[in-house]
Amino acid sequence: MLRPLQESDIERLLQLWLYLASTAHPSLPVSYWSDQGRAMRRKLRAQCGPWSSDGKVSDVHWVYSRPGSAIAEGLVTVGDDHQVQTIFVSPGEQGHGVGSELMEQAKFGQVELTSVVLEENLRGRFFLQQHGFVELERTFNASAGQDQIVMHCRLT
Repeated sequence: MLRPLQESDIERLLQLWLYLASTAHPSLPVSYWSDQGRAMRRKLRAQCGPWSSDGKVSDVHWVYSRPGSAIAEGLVTVGDDHQVQTIFVSPGEQGHGVGSELMEQAKFGQVELTSVVLEENLRGRFFLQQHGFVELERTFNASAGQDQIVMHCRLT
């Protein structure tokens, strides 16, 4: 079941994200992701709901939870710049179409989407390719010490 992000989801989702990010990027220390997680926590709390504090449309966050459960098992965030900023699914739900369901929600009403993924995240790159994303460009991410790949998906 897909639903908008609720404040009660944030800590669970951040723990999942930290685990998955650390696992997908073995060359980076957990402290790298912990720093990213603190910024993510502030952003999610500030944007919980469809409007930001200044009244402008903010990023859109969709959460997956099992039918009959309120526990968040996945998240997709689409920025107002049409970028899939994050998409992840708990290990127990991976391989059951949950990521695809989240991606279909991200695509809804969009003409195009982009996403940025670090080079070593092979699983993330493959997932995006399966959903129609192609590599657009590579730039060096100095803080991660590796290339990041900008991927693009045209939906019309």
